[in-house]
Amino acid sequence: MPMIVITGGIGAGKSTALRQFQELGAHCADADEVAHRLYAPGTPLLQDIARLFGQEMLKEDGSLDRPRLARRVFARPEDLQRLNGATHPAIRRELSRLESLAAPRPLFAAIPLWHESGWAMPAIPVIAVWCPPELQWQRLRQRGWSPQEIAVRLQSQLSLEEKRRRADYVLETTGTLEDLRRQCLALLQKLDPGATLPRGREDATPRE
Repeated sequence: MPMIVITGGIGAGKSTALRQFQELGAHCADADEVAHRLYAPGTPLLQDIARLFGQEMLKEDGSLDRPRLARRVFARPEDLQRLNGATHPAIRRELSRLESLAAPRPLFAAIPLWHESGWAMPAIPVIAVWCPPELQWQRLRQRGWSPQEIAVRLQSQLSLEEKRRRADYVLETTGTLEDLRRQCLALLQKLDPGATLPRGREDATPRE
């Protein structure tokens, strides 16, 4: 089992779940963080983005103006497709490299657009991170996003319910952090028996 995918909509709690797995001893990677490293100032990928969308997408220090790029691509589906076409191959190569480093244990990889990008493969287990849509909206509003921004972002993703339907396992983020940690521990013990659990966590009770 070389890779285990963690997916879910924006605001569902993927990063929080991934952090719990990491603290419990799993090998972890975040596709968004991988992307940010790959288009750091001076990298070939950032140069490709500037060529595709213009130098105005770069800040004065040469770094990517991520909010500006996001406003553009989420307003124009064809630009989002162009961005994904430029970035996804590089992200996949880096995740494959991290997967090899983690072997023989699995790599828990947070990949938000696992289904939407066409990456999904039957042999790879998928964990959906889920919360009620109203809680998702509340969390995104707390980030300072307008209702219009939220609606545009959500239109580019499968719904939380559809991601849950397609998953092999589900983590619910409606309770406390400790509730989530117990769920992650139960999955870790099932999917990565070789993980060395932190002392005092071996007998935690999984949440049903």
